[in-house]
Amino acid sequence: MIDEQSMERALEWMMDNVTNLAQSTANRKYIDDYKKVKWATLVLQAPEGTVAYKEAWASAHSDYSGVLEGLKVAVKEELELKHLFTIAEAKIEVWRTIQANNRVGVV
Repeated sequence: MIDEQSMERALEWMMDNVTNLAQSTANRKYIDDYKKVKWATLVLQAPEGTVAYKEAWASAHSDYSGVLEGLKVAVKEELELKHLFTIAEAKIEVWRTIQANNRVGVV
């Protein structure tokens, strides 16, 4: 059962973590854009060859793999926070429903 204390803790957690969610979203977006820049830079640095060869070289480069790993971490952090926010919102909604039911006498 969700009581008023649980609802208040959920709300406080959301207020305390809104900056973390914003930062994790910004980090993910930055790394996603940086991935494109890094790939293009590597294509330009690739040894002479066909366009397909240069693209394959850039995609296989360890620097590009490192950016992809960073993006994976950023997406995970952002999604975890978003899901925790969804859970906190659900707790608050359950509490609101319980309060509404109590007001009209539904048990």
